[in-house]
Amino acid sequence: MDLKHLRCFVRVAEFGSFAKAAEVLNLSQSTLSRQVRALEIELKISLFHRNGRGVMLSPMGARFLEQANSVLRAAELSMQVLYGDERRLHGRVICGITPGVGQGMVLEYARRFRNELPNASLSVSTHVSKSLYNQIRSSRIDFAIVHNATASNAIEISSLGRQSLYVVGIRPLGTDKKMVDIRFLANVPLVMPRESHSIRKALELAATQAGISLNIRFEVDFIDALFALVQDGFGHTISTQIATMSLPSDTKLSVQKIINPMLTSEVSLVTSMQRVMTPLQSYAAELAKKTFHDVFYFLG
Repeated sequence: MDLKHLRCFVRVAEFGSFAKAAEVLNLSQSTLSRQVRALEIELKISLFHRNGRGVMLSPMGARFLEQANSVLRAAELSMQVLYGDERRLHGRVICGITPGVGQGMVLEYARRFRNELPNASLSVSTHVSKSLYNQIRSSRIDFAIVHNATASNAIEISSLGRQSLYVVGIRPLGTDKKMVDIRFLANVPLVMPRESHSIRKALELAATQAGISLNIRFEVDFIDALFALVQDGFGHTISTQIATMSLPSDTKLSVQKIINPMLTSEVSLVTSMQRVMTPLQSYAAELAKKTFHDVFYFLG
């Protein structure tokens, strides 16, 4: 089995597009297609389903992806053993960061990565926690920073801190401008991420326990869009402490900490326990932890 074919397959799976993968690999689309097709012929399976928006993994392709990543990692480790320290910190790192956290730390992380790992490249995937968690499980990314990680025998979780949740709106709820009881959210029009979002799950559970009904009118996963809708009067939203840092310093929006009960979200760095991290990936993960703590020092 040709490692070149495996690398092509993994990149197409990562981007869900032959065009994007070809650009990253510096290949023509026709060359890339031939490489993937050669692998499919060798395996005697179809790895992708083609559609108008790109490609998606077939059931067999999804199963094979984890094995392909394992083979490529084993090859990388073998090269590191062969060349010793000379190649330990060479290569590519793929990490995932939720949008709210990413807005605050990606720039600083990229600067430190460039300074400390000059012979490596970095790719950052920004998605909601559930998506990043699934990408870790399928070995599509090396590590990720997520909210409220689910314990699993296949996932290693390293807590980075716990942050409070806030109500953000054009006007405060109740009389206290800094804090608000969760019961004030009863029937208030809300703009929220979709149901799979970890913050929304925490809110819905707390609302059920408090015996109140939520009035979710609009669903948007992008933080900037959420705040824009709130600013335009579509409703209030629930945001993490970190995400509120992206609001302009002169914002007119109300930001109130939720109390009774105090709602929080735990931020963690997660990795797969089913793979061996290369020295480069381990270094990059530790650098991400340090950057997180330096940027969001208030989480302790």
